[in-house]
Parts: sequence; C-alpha cells; structure tokens
Amino acid sequence: MIRLPVIKTVIGTYYYLWEERLYLWQLTLPPLVVLAILKTLVQWGTVSSIDIGSKIASIDVYRSGWVAVLFYVAFFVNFWVWLSYSVAWHRAYLVQSENKDVRKAYSWNGRQVQFLWTTLKILFLMVPAMIILPRLIILGANGALPLIIGMTACLYVYARLLLWFPAIATDQTLNIWPLWQLSSKNGWRLASVIVCTSLPLVMSGLPVVFIFQQLGFFDQSNQSLSVSLLGNLFLEFLSFIALAASISALSISYRFLLQNKNSRLGQFKK
Repeated sequence: MIRLPVIKTVIGTYYYLWEERLYLWQLTLPPLVVLAILKTLVQWGTVSSIDIGSKIASIDVYRSGWVAVLFYVAFFVNFWVWLSYSVAWHRAYLVQSENKDVRKAYSWNGRQVQFLWTTLKILFLMVPAMIILPRLIILGANGALPLIIGMTACLYVYARLLLWFPAIATDQTLNIWPLWQLSSKNGWRLASVIVCTSLPLVMSGLPVVFIFQQLGFFDQSNQSLSVSLLGNLFLEFLSFIALAASISALSISYRFLLQNKNSRLGQFKK
C-alpha cells in the first residue's frame, strides 16, 4: 500500500492552480462579477433591525418585492455556478484530453444533477455526526476533549466521502463500499491534505478581511453601493480560489489513490 503524500499533494495543488491560472481566471471571472453584482443589489435593498424583546433578541429582515425575487435569483445562480464550476474544475485535471470551454462548463450536461445527488448522499451519511456533534459541544463546556475527538472523527469521515465528487465528475459510478475502500489506510492523510490545503488560504485571507473591515467595506455595505460591490467582489474572489484549491486537492488525491488501486489489482492478476 502506497501512502498518499500529504506535502507533495498540497504543493502540487497550488502548482496546478498557478499552471492553469489562465483557465482558472476565465472560469472564475464571469460568475464572480455576476454574483457580486446580484449580492450587492440584494444587500442594498435589504433593511435589517434588531428586535430586543423581553426574553429573546431577534433580527428582523425586510425586503421589497423585487429584492426578494433578486435574492432567490442570486441563490439559484450561486448554486448552479457551484455545481458547474466544481464539475468543470475536476474534469480540467482528471480529463485533460477534454477541451476547456467556459461556455460548455456552465451549460447543462447532466453532471450537475449527479453532483447534486452525490452532495445529498454525503449530507445524509453525515446526519448521525450532525446529531452527535451538538451533544459533544454541550459536553465540551466541561472540557474540550470530547469536542475535539468528535470534530476530528467528522473530518475523517467527511474527507473520505468527498472522493465521491471527482468520481462523479468523471462519470465513474462508485457505491459507498468501493468508495470507502479507495482511501483505505489513507483516510487520515486525505483529511490532512484537505486541512493543509485550506490553511494557507485562511491564514492569508484573514489579514486582508481585517483590513477591509477597518476600512469599512463591510460595516457600510448597506449604505454605499460601490463599497458593498468592492467587498463582495473580494469575498467572491476568495471563495472561488478556495473552491478551486479544494477541488484540485481532491482531484490529485483521487487520481493518486485510483492509480494505486489499479496497480495493486494489476500485480494481483499477475
């Protein structure tokens, strides 16, 4: 059994992002601008207030008719972009013989539905963890150890289930058991790849977010349309880069584990 190289995979992820920066930018720029404009208009037309009652404080949100419609349009566009972008970026690495066409990436191809169905399956399998984790948070009030153990276990299971995404994006059919076997003895390494890939983005993004907050890019979002647009453009940029990095890490890990599995099967047949 060949172990998944964590550091090499993380470095390879960022190298691949740089190597394919032109296609990444072409795939990212159109939805980035559209989503930033839609969300800015929704924020501009939304009025919120804090209602402090006798016992519980609540936030009341008021939207006019056109803003409510725009809110649902933005939600649908954001969801469609996530599905199409994920499939396209997985295939960019795993199916390199395929032409990289931005219009084709965001067009209907049926894989979006498969990707959505896979997402629902993963969420369903994570339901027990979602039920247990709040109980561990309560126990964590008296000590952090149960919470740390619970969150680590959830990350381990979630990381191994995430391999479903690159498989579906490349039209491969995997049931839960073959999927689980694919990352056998590499589960913790796969989880480490996900954490180590996300960490540099979080570390580099937090200072910039802090600077933007000090400049009032977020506090004044409901007052200035231009300031709100700049803030949303920045947040969308961060979210797309983070999504591309996580997808690349999964694709590289999936290819490595699949090749490892096929090589072992070939040796067994010999």
